[in-house]
Amino acid sequence: MEVLTSVDRGKIAELRRRDHFFWLDLRDPSAQDLEMLGEMLGLHPLALEDTREWNQRPKLDRYENHVLLVFYSARTCTLEEQRDFAPLEVHIYVSGSFIVTARHEPCSELDSLHDELMPAKTDIEEYLVYRILDGLTDAFYPVIDAIEDRVDQIESEVLERPRQRHLAVIYRLKQEVHDLLRRLTPQRDLFQTAGADVIASLPGLSHGSHEYLRDVADHLAQVVGELTRQNEDLLALTSTYFNANANRLNRTASRLSVAGTFFIAWTLVTGFFGQNFGWLVGHINGEGHFLVYGIGGLVVPSIALGAYFWRRREDWL
Repeated sequence: MEVLTSVDRGKIAELRRRDHFFWLDLRDPSAQDLEMLGEMLGLHPLALEDTREWNQRPKLDRYENHVLLVFYSARTCTLEEQRDFAPLEVHIYVSGSFIVTARHEPCSELDSLHDELMPAKTDIEEYLVYRILDGLTDAFYPVIDAIEDRVDQIESEVLERPRQRHLAVIYRLKQEVHDLLRRLTPQRDLFQTAGADVIASLPGLSHGSHEYLRDVADHLAQVVGELTRQNEDLLALTSTYFNANANRLNRTASRLSVAGTFFIAWTLVTGFFGQNFGWLVGHINGEGHFLVYGIGGLVVPSIALGAYFWRRREDWL
């Protein structure tokens, strides 16, 4: 097994002459690289056109002696990208003599496979194809775990005190999960139908005793299920936000109502004794009357109302 990371005409020609299976992993391939590969490996012009244009849908195109698989993985984003997660598009050419992967973005899973597959002594070429596809599929699991942690964090913050920024974060995360699902669902369907059989039927591709490529379909189905569940969790979190916000507004209104009730009682007492009637003016005067009617008239209802609201505080406040 040979692993190459650049288009080395002499090395590729030697490997082709020896009919030695190799993997060529290209990052940001230029138009000249693709043209050279098409000439040396006999890649179909339509397949090369897809790789030049990029942003393709997940698909598997069969040509005479090779296939083009547009496969999506996932990656975490940097702070400058203004998002948490993004799909990672990888174009994979598979034949009985080679694998070529092309991508525009870093992929640690493929990079780590370089060292793992370089000393591999296995002659089962289907297994080597499986390792690449399985590594790209397993890259979803750290992203799923990170989404899960993010959802739990937002939920705890919303339940504690919902803020307007939480709604923006929830909707952005929903869009990112939906973007992953939009690409991954047809990819899962592709491998659950005839995708694995098309690759396995390539002339010259050696096979093992296990159905390696069918295992990729199982992993893809599991990942789609997890992302679907997280999408539903985000929908529920949106409802949680609005419910928590409504509860916060209800608590605020309840507190204002309690304060207003006290002011109504105080206004009633002070308004009654503030009436300019002769009897009141002539008979209610002095310090004792002030303490009994004035202060007592305010304190007694305040204590009664305070005791009532204190007993109902858990229901209203």
